[in-house]
Amino acid sequence: MFADGDEVDSDRLHVRANWWFSAPGGYIKSDLNEGGDQIDLHRDLGFGSYSTFSGNLDWRFARKHHLLLLVSPVNSTRKTTLNRQIDWQGETYDAGVTVDTDIHSFLYAPGYQWDIFRRSQWYLALVAQFNILDTSATITGTATVNGQSAERTSKGSVIAPIPAVGPRVKFFPIPGSRKFDLDGGIQGMYLFGYGDFWAGRATADYAFARHWYVSGGYQLGTRLSVHGSDNQIGLRLTQKGPVAGIMASF
Repeated sequence: MFADGDEVDSDRLHVRANWWFSAPGGYIKSDLNEGGDQIDLHRDLGFGSYSTFSGNLDWRFARKHHLLLLVSPVNSTRKTTLNRQIDWQGETYDAGVTVDTDIHSFLYAPGYQWDIFRRSQWYLALVAQFNILDTSATITGTATVNGQSAERTSKGSVIAPIPAVGPRVKFFPIPGSRKFDLDGGIQGMYLFGYGDFWAGRATADYAFARHWYVSGGYQLGTRLSVHGSDNQIGLRLTQKGPVAGIMASF
């Protein structure tokens, strides 16, 4: 029993590290200078689920005010045999060719949280984060250029700085106890002609010691859409799946 009077959560610092079984989805397409196809990560390149991690820090520096930091690296590699011809960044890869594809996406998101309501067993907050996503895709294989076949590597990238806003709720269902809580939220932003971004998670935390929790839940790490420009690739990239981890609270 971690009773703290009328304060929903008296701890000032929460640090969370999660193992994440992520299922990527979406597509990539060349920048507008190069033209080319919309390439589906599942159907064309054979990407499947894989293990990665995510982490976040929540520092409550005043009663209703928090500073946040989320870090989520995504690195996935796949070798597949193409079932159709694709054009990517000015290179043509024919059906039947085996290609290696690397997708790298790093999310770094500082943010601020204001607790609108703080009660003895729950709080409702508004979160604003500035998401910086650095995403690149590389395809290596035998490509045809001007009728000649040769080993080629083609690469495209996009850096997408996107703000996002949304609610967060934390609830302690056992009266007077801090041993178990439910914590979840979602943030998003629609940027009209540029694209859109959504992220969210829902976890349950159980305290096995005074300052330590085990946790599990589900995470929509990112759902990012960038329409592309003359020097940046276009993409729709979704990363989602179950999470399990540990949290330290002080």
